[in-house]
Amino acid sequence: MNERIGAADAASRLGVKRETIYAYVSRGLLVSERHIDGKSSTFDPAEIERLRRSRNRGRPGRLEVPVASSITEVTDGVVAYRGHPIDQLIESGHHYEDGAELLWRGHLKPAVTWTPSPDISAAVTRSIGVLPPHASPTDRMMAGVVAAGAADAFSDDRSLDGVTTSGRILIRAIIDSLPRPSARAERPTDDRIAHRLWLRLTDEAEDAWPLLDTALLVLADHGMATSTLAARLAASTRAAPHAVLLAGLGALAGPLHGGASRLVHDLFHDAERRGADKALADVIHRDGKVPGVGHFIHRTRDPRHDILFDAIAGHDLDPDRMDVVASVVSRISERIPAAPNIDLALGALTFISGMESAAGEAVFAIARTAGWLAHALEEYDETPIRFRPVGRYVGR
Repeated sequence: MNERIGAADAASRLGVKRETIYAYVSRGLLVSERHIDGKSSTFDPAEIERLRRSRNRGRPGRLEVPVASSITEVTDGVVAYRGHPIDQLIESGHHYEDGAELLWRGHLKPAVTWTPSPDISAAVTRSIGVLPPHASPTDRMMAGVVAAGAADAFSDDRSLDGVTTSGRILIRAIIDSLPRPSARAERPTDDRIAHRLWLRLTDEAEDAWPLLDTALLVLADHGMATSTLAARLAASTRAAPHAVLLAGLGALAGPLHGGASRLVHDLFHDAERRGADKALADVIHRDGKVPGVGHFIHRTRDPRHDILFDAIAGHDLDPDRMDVVASVVSRISERIPAAPNIDLALGALTFISGMESAAGEAVFAIARTAGWLAHALEEYDETPIRFRPVGRYVGR
């Protein structure tokens, strides 16, 4: 006979909050019994395991891991950081740095100046200096994170203040690892992360850098995405913050996650050369779908897309490229009965502002760094190495 377990243990096994366990009891999904002390409830571990397996029983080959988190709410048409909807954060004039501090500390506070560390900046410069010219943005960003982590004597500090300080250093390091447009000479920038990044990605329309601030803020976190789960897995082993970022960057690098906006950018570029109809027809014939359209959570609308796309439309950017984007978006809306997602808006931003097609990957990664570290902080308070998938050998 299995020894019964308490509510805290049951919640940990299911990856939910303790309150959720009692909600399951009220809905008839679990049966509780009073402990001998007459105050607490106990549960049958076998019943907990059956519920866990039933919740993870999705389509073949799919692994669903429920992870309780109080960081970001993500439902159809809604993204909210610590209870603050992203559209309200934008309307209130908050910047990416504000969003990062909110994700990390749980509340909005006066802006903190993200001052660079000369020694760490020098280490990053040296590390990327040995990379070949064809190194991808992800290669450069990962090299920058490794160098910054190695050069920081306090890189293994996993306290709240330690992680947030490391976060500011690492985000600056990632930006400094990116190449500068050939026409752009080194010169001072203001303190905003978005402005510093803009000067690394394009030499056009410098006054439009607030668009990048909007993109970074709405992309800062999106719940338990694949790269975020990878970051939490690393944090569960008590990996240092820079190692957590490396785990996230590795998972983000694929074309189905952080690199999805590149496909959108390429679609706009093709439409610029051959027209919207030919470009769309070819991508549908080749891939069977249009990049940047549809989302498994945001089925009616992706608020991140709406916020960023509306901001782009309100800026005086290249009118010819704006017309290309408008023509493609118009044809998509006529033919595809699905809402556009953030990748469409991000691809439009990189295309209209004259960035390289891979720029969206860098924007996505730098933005999501804030979320990864917020999830690392949350995971540091959990039981170490709590994620342990069971492998089933199918070989001969």
